[in-house]
Amino acid sequence: SHGGGNNLDPSLGSLKLPINQKNLQRAWDVTQRTTSEDWNEWIRRLTSELLKESSSPALRACASVAQVLPSLGYELFHGSFVSCWHELSEFEQAHLVRSLELAFQSESIPPSILQTLLNLAEFMEHDVEALPIDIRVLSDLAHKCHAYAKALHYKEHIFKASPASCVEDLISINKKLDQPEAAMGILKYAQSHMFANATSPRGPTPLTDPTLSNNNNNNNNN
Repeated sequence: SHGGGNNLDPSLGSLKLPINQKNLQRAWDVTQRTTSEDWNEWIRRLTSELLKESSSPALRACASVAQVLPSLGYELFHGSFVSCWHELSEFEQAHLVRSLELAFQSESIPPSILQTLLNLAEFMEHDVEALPIDIRVLSDLAHKCHAYAKALHYKEHIFKASPASCVEDLISINKKLDQPEAAMGILKYAQSHMFANATSPRGPTPLTDPTLSNNNNNNNNN
């Protein structure tokens, strides 16, 4: 089956090529991936198949080269993903996202592949359209990959909707990024807003952080 839409690729000013969604579906399927070797083969096949099925003639022309030079598939991953994403039906887009979410949850997937997928999600959010993946999942994934700047970005979005759920995480991430002033700001916000408004607290609220106090005192003494 082929994706819909017009035949012009505005980014390249050329005709779009039809894609075979069934081939892509087989490539992104994760149901049989249980070892790190399985996952390495999965990402290699996925990046290769995205080039083969890309709606962009320029990208598709690179597919044969990527067969003998797999690194090219990784370098062109974002572009080939976008060119195929826009041609997928909504149902197939949801299927692809579900496969990515299952990959995120795998205990055997190598960290390097998680980082690759995290970079893809960030690229899509900034330059195309955010993938419909729970932002809390992306935040936890970024933290797991020690990508603390990305984790901070996602946690700040969560904070806007639900401050109480991520105060401790925001303080921890800012400290890991060597930003004690920002961590102290979050702590003060929690003290002045959340504690004051808490009428039926479910448990202890982190109102003090000795390491922040020590850092602040040291800064004042310098």
